[in-house]
Amino acid sequence: MTVIYFTDGALIDDAFVRRSLLRIPEVMTSVKSAENQFINCDLFLAMNEQDVFSKLNFHQKTHLKNVIQAALFNRWMKLDIEPDLILRRNDYGKFSDLKELFKKLSTIEELHVVTIGPGFDELEQFLRIQMRLTSNPISDVISTDPNLNWFWKDIKSQLQLHS
Repeated sequence: MTVIYFTDGALIDDAFVRRSLLRIPEVMTSVKSAENQFINCDLFLAMNEQDVFSKLNFHQKTHLKNVIQAALFNRWMKLDIEPDLILRRNDYGKFSDLKELFKKLSTIEELHVVTIGPGFDELEQFLRIQMRLTSNPISDVISTDPNLNWFWKDIKSQLQLHS
């Protein structure tokens, strides 16, 4: 069973990550298409500069994260893998509700969770440590893409140093 899981997109708050995401053609195209939805804002500047991104209000930041995640999802869909279930972290008020759902899903053989983040959130720790799922049940959409994983490994290692 393949579950698509949209994280809350917290990693997008980091300017280094946003700049790196612009290397993905689908993200660049989606940001360009969404630019007219942001009044008095240069989205490409917001993607590159932390102080410009910080000036976006909560709803603008949320919408930008949704635009980026939708672009990553559209890229993943080109792999012709139909997801069995799509979940969004933002649809669950409490993480405990999401944990209960994944406890039920973990009883299904060959559960595979693909996160649309980028990156992971507290779900990874829950699945790997608390649920003790060891058969690689979770992967990041960028890391699994053979055309993107070459630069994403470097980004993740630099992000740890950068943050």
